[in-house]
Amino acid sequence: MKKQTTALAASFLLVLVLVGLLVFLIFRFQTQEEQETGETQSSSEEVLLSLSVDDINTIQIQNPSDEFTLVNQGDGFVIEGLEELDVSSLNVSNLTACFSNLTAQRKLLSLSEETEAETIGDSQESLVQYGLDTPSYTVKIVTAEGTEEVLYLGDEAPNGSSVYALYEDGVYLLNDDILDSVSRHRYSFLNNEITEAEPEYTQAVITLSGSVRPSAITLEIQTVEDEESTEAEETEEVVVSSTEKEYKMTTPIEQTISEASASQVTEGLFSLYANSIEAVYPTEDELINFGLDDPYSVISVQMDGVESFTLKTSAPDSNNYVYLMREDSPMVYLVSSSRLSWLTVQAEQLVQSVYQPVSLDEVVQLQVTGTSASYDFILSHSDDGTTVDCNGTQVDTELFEELYQTITAIPPDKMSSKEPTLDAVLTMTISYVDDTREADIFVLTPTGDGSVYISLNGENKYTVQQDIVNQILNNCQNAVDGKEISNLA
Repeated sequence: MKKQTTALAASFLLVLVLVGLLVFLIFRFQTQEEQETGETQSSSEEVLLSLSVDDINTIQIQNPSDEFTLVNQGDGFVIEGLEELDVSSLNVSNLTACFSNLTAQRKLLSLSEETEAETIGDSQESLVQYGLDTPSYTVKIVTAEGTEEVLYLGDEAPNGSSVYALYEDGVYLLNDDILDSVSRHRYSFLNNEITEAEPEYTQAVITLSGSVRPSAITLEIQTVEDEESTEAEETEEVVVSSTEKEYKMTTPIEQTISEASASQVTEGLFSLYANSIEAVYPTEDELINFGLDDPYSVISVQMDGVESFTLKTSAPDSNNYVYLMREDSPMVYLVSSSRLSWLTVQAEQLVQSVYQPVSLDEVVQLQVTGTSASYDFILSHSDDGTTVDCNGTQVDTELFEELYQTITAIPPDKMSSKEPTLDAVLTMTISYVDDTREADIFVLTPTGDGSVYISLNGENKYTVQQDIVNQILNNCQNAVDGKEISNLA
């Protein structure tokens, strides 16, 4: 019995020893694992470069499309060789920000000092697999202290968001955001602003020309101040001033135009930026290739008697882009033509009519003669108002005024200087109370292709769809019948 008790006690003691040993081993293993894990986590990210803008003297970039150097002049960067041109502060800031805290996601490979030089030079397998035997991108930074920092970038990693990098003696995995800056052409670091915001001015002259137009168009803009007096509660007079712009075309015809029409020119003129810069100081052959040797569209702007700028463009390409140059700049810009409302605008689009109607009390007669019908509207003016008679029938004065305003506001379709060869199909003659003013005579003559020439006082400038003839005659009959007047289309 005593031997059994002793054996049990020994067995129990052995179990306790084994359990204690097991607990010790488990604890030691967990402690070692935590230490190793902690070391791995602390070393998984590594700051490669931490340079402020002031720390950088030059940045040299070599990529598949270009090789150039950015130089820090203290008050900003310039591109070596293009020092006289302004740079894009945004793109330069994005580039320098890459090196303010360039952090690797993790280190993939260490190169010993003994093998580093021959590894790079001989393109050994350890670098080939990362695309770093012949790197696609090289960034060399010379610091303000004169030291060099060189970063090589190779292939993109399979995860689609990282790139392999070689820095000093290690291969690292970096976020591929850096490629947005280092893959750029030198021209992308130039300022792509073409024109500034519209300034305040008293008077401006805008001239449109180029091969797209048969003759130059001149638009004059005048800023006028309008003062309006109002009375306050205590009968004090208050003068409120406001400004507005008046628009007048002076060539190829002289006519006041609306602000809406003028906006076809002015809205695509200021605060203009290029989609990209394609060339700097182009040669004559390059100008020919860009289509800028004989510009498609030209616009010049003078403000308060001073030449502001002149823009010249090529014809739009198949993607609706144009090459554009500003006369005082050596850069060739690529710009979406949809942003240039003035690109193809013609005189007829600005005037929107070949004739400017006058006040009804200035008109004494309107004769409309077509091949199938004629209307002779006679106006009589007195202190009691104006009365209108047409072919012996009295016509409502307000309805006639609407007719007069409508049928003389013929919207031109195209400009044309050709002489008619067919017979006229419609004639309109407007006579005025002032007998010293000659009558205005419209003559509409078929072109033979579904349009009619519009002649005003013997001068042919525009064509319009031939259906306008029927619309004018129908409106004349509607006025006589007391019916609604339709707009010309």
